[in-house]
Amino acid sequence: MNRILALQFAFDRMIYDIHKVDYDPIKDIEAFWDHYALEAISAIVFQLLRTYLDGDIGENRLLKDEEMQEFATALNRVLIAYCIANHRHIDLSEIQLAAEAKERIGKELELSKKIVDFFGRLSE
Repeated sequence: MNRILALQFAFDRMIYDIHKVDYDPIKDIEAFWDHYALEAISAIVFQLLRTYLDGDIGENRLLKDEEMQEFATALNRVLIAYCIANHRHIDLSEIQLAAEAKERIGKELELSKKIVDFFGRLSE
């Protein structure tokens, strides 16, 4: 029961935070992208889906339950932040990612573009 309450509290706290007068969705967006890589996000979402659909509790899990909970909360927080930024018409070009995150994201996008281009050529 404590685990369920902790999950509920984390979500409620997130909702509470966004209604503060000084809430800045840009900070939540920056924090998310500085912490998570695209590749890691894909792997974690895949694991969450496998756990949900298959009840996968095997030893090959990428993350512990607490880490999946942390990611799910962070993902919800960034989705809400993007929604609020859109609602308030906030210019997302204000986002200032760490140099390491910018480089990592650039490399991941470049690699995924090469993969898409490769399969695009195969399908022609």
